[in-house]
Amino acid sequence: MNGPEELKRSNSAFESSVNINSEVEAKQRALLIEWLNSILPNLNFPIKASDEELRACLIDGTVLCQILKRLKPASVDEANYSYNSSMSRSGKIARFLTTLGKLGISRFEMSDLEKGSMKPVINCLLNLRAEYITEPSTALLHHVGHKFHEVFQLKQGCYSDLPAAKITEMMKSTSLDNAPTQSLLSVVNGILDESVDRKNGEIPHRVACLLRKVVQEIERRISTQADHLRTQNNLFKTREEKYQSRIRVLEALASGTGEETEIVMNQLQQIKTEKSKLEEKKKLEDDDVAKLMKEKDQQMLENLALKRELEMAKKTYELRCLQMETEYKGAKSGFEERIKELEHLLQVSRNKVRELEANSDSKYQRWSRKESIYQSFMDLQHCALRELRFSSDSIKQEISKAQQSHADDLYCLGGRLKALAGAAENYHAVLAENRRLFNEVQDLKGNIRVYCRIRPFLPGQTKQQTTIEYIGENGELIFANPSKPGKDGQRMFKFNKVFGPDATQAEVFSDTQPLIRSALDGYNVCIFAYGQTGSGKTYTMSGPSGPHEEDWGVNYRALNDLFNLSQNRRSSIMYEVAVQMVEIYNEQVRDLLTNDAVPDASMHPVTSTEDVLELMDIGLKNRAIGATALNERSSRSHSVVTVHVRGKDLKTGIPLHGNLHLVDLAGSERVDRSEATGDRLKEAQHINKSLSALGDVIFALAQKSPHVPYRNSKLTQILQSSLGGQAKTLMFVQLSPDVNSYSESLSTLKFAERVSGVELGAARSSKEGRDVRELMEQVASLKDTIAKKDDEIERLQLLKDLKNVYPGVNSEKRGLNTF
Repeated sequence: MNGPEELKRSNSAFESSVNINSEVEAKQRALLIEWLNSILPNLNFPIKASDEELRACLIDGTVLCQILKRLKPASVDEANYSYNSSMSRSGKIARFLTTLGKLGISRFEMSDLEKGSMKPVINCLLNLRAEYITEPSTALLHHVGHKFHEVFQLKQGCYSDLPAAKITEMMKSTSLDNAPTQSLLSVVNGILDESVDRKNGEIPHRVACLLRKVVQEIERRISTQADHLRTQNNLFKTREEKYQSRIRVLEALASGTGEETEIVMNQLQQIKTEKSKLEEKKKLEDDDVAKLMKEKDQQMLENLALKRELEMAKKTYELRCLQMETEYKGAKSGFEERIKELEHLLQVSRNKVRELEANSDSKYQRWSRKESIYQSFMDLQHCALRELRFSSDSIKQEISKAQQSHADDLYCLGGRLKALAGAAENYHAVLAENRRLFNEVQDLKGNIRVYCRIRPFLPGQTKQQTTIEYIGENGELIFANPSKPGKDGQRMFKFNKVFGPDATQAEVFSDTQPLIRSALDGYNVCIFAYGQTGSGKTYTMSGPSGPHEEDWGVNYRALNDLFNLSQNRRSSIMYEVAVQMVEIYNEQVRDLLTNDAVPDASMHPVTSTEDVLELMDIGLKNRAIGATALNERSSRSHSVVTVHVRGKDLKTGIPLHGNLHLVDLAGSERVDRSEATGDRLKEAQHINKSLSALGDVIFALAQKSPHVPYRNSKLTQILQSSLGGQAKTLMFVQLSPDVNSYSESLSTLKFAERVSGVELGAARSSKEGRDVRELMEQVASLKDTIAKKDDEIERLQLLKDLKNVYPGVNSEKRGLNTF
């Protein structure tokens, strides 16, 4: 009696288990469809579809191939799947099953998909899903997410350098959905590392947006995975309840008939087997759940850290935005001011343009009137030109007749002028020869040569006010009176040579060198500098203090040249050179080389230029100088350097003796201008007295007076052999060009003019065996030559005047063509 009731209970249990199985299969089918829609977005298959609808979707094999291509692209390539219509559906399903066999996944039969139960197909696809659901990066790395993974793996550490278009592409939902979770985490870590490495901690706006999207995607995946785990857990609980109910049914049936018992025992054995499998699978899934929960907790911690860092980055970004907004406002105000200025300038420019347009219009009208006037004038000129052409034609006819009549006369005249032109070409050479002969006559007459040197302006003096009007090449000097402008205040002086302010020490010495070398030939030579204080006498004779070789004065250059020349002549003449150096200070002679007041100065032999430089430095240090209102280093004494030259001709044995006197006179000065008092006044009085005595001697020599007052001063006594004997004498006249020194400069020029007229007589060498008569004959011969040259110059001058009258007559042919 209990059998039927137990059978009813077992049937109800089987029905409940069937219902449970149908519910489980529906959930499995829904889970599979959800998974297919996630990996194939274009499928859009309904979640509550039936087995037949799922069979209709999978029967052609295209969806199966798309699943494998999405999860395992390499396998699809190996199997050479294609979507061409030429491949049959059975071929696609067969290749899909073959690929599953290679992957080690349990397969279904093709008959199951065509008309059998869909449970093996659903289980197979769920196994495939379980195989790849835990490793999405392996399956999806080679598809759409591959591009995302590749970009951020290759560009780590430089996300701020990615272009905006690339970041926008990566932020698309398709790229983020298909990207591996590991790649998303590496992106987050890379962006945060880069923000830490930056000095200001700023993250660009587009990179911050990408970071927010990636974090949201990671949170979505964690939430989805948690939902999946909950669904699996519910499924396992349902299965456990189903199996427990089956066990209870089987235990209830155990007390039934033997046949039923055998059936129930078989089912029980099958249920136990399935239960053991489910327990193992549940254990694995529990392990996976624990692992996923652990990963979820870790990811949650990472997400919290990322959120905090993102908030910090957001705050930094907001602060930076505020700062940039402040800078923008400041820059905006500056730009607005600049725009206002530019608008003002634009308005000014427009006004100027309008003014220029008005001016151009007025100028255009004026030029139009002028054009009409010029046009009328040109018309008159054309009429006049026509009349002139007519007159010109008649005149040409008359000229051709006159030309023909004068051709013969011009031919003869051209021949004569040709000869005269050839003679005129030698005019300048004749003048140079005449100048050379004149200088030789001057030497024979014994005139004192006078060189004038003009000092350059000193710092602080006005160069526009000068007394020097003109400097000629042949020794002419025009001296101007600043109080009498014009020709009335000008006076011309003539000297042997005039050196301008730009003349160098080397140029001055080059004109003096031939005279100095005469000392080696046995002549007495005297060179002295004369002029007011501060006019440059010491600079010309000695040079500046501590001079370089290019600044050497006449003294240093003369001695250096004498030594060089004596070395060149040592094979024929042997020379001995000695130097004396004295000064006349307050009418007292003092030896500068021993600093003693002795009657006879000491003589120091020298053998090289270095010896001379040493002695000259000693003498200049011992010389008396002082400061006045006109010169801070005014020479307060007359300095005399005497070079004694003794020579002997090695072939003839004839001795010779020559002397070279180099005199630097103290400057003449007016006591009222120099503001001299005390010792300076006494020195000035003695200087002026000695220079006055020198002037008296020069005046007496110029007048050829029988008595010359040499003994009135120690200076004139020392210079007696040079001024009264048969010596070669040269005087440097030093001038100051400023107008304040006009009277002193004029007095100096007048004195130099008197000196240039003094004839000392022909200089004689100390060589023995020479006859004066030969010199006199030479003088007479030179005078005759000069007379002949003067006649020739007059004849050439006449030819030159004729050439100026007929400038075109240079040859016979040219003269004819000209006329």
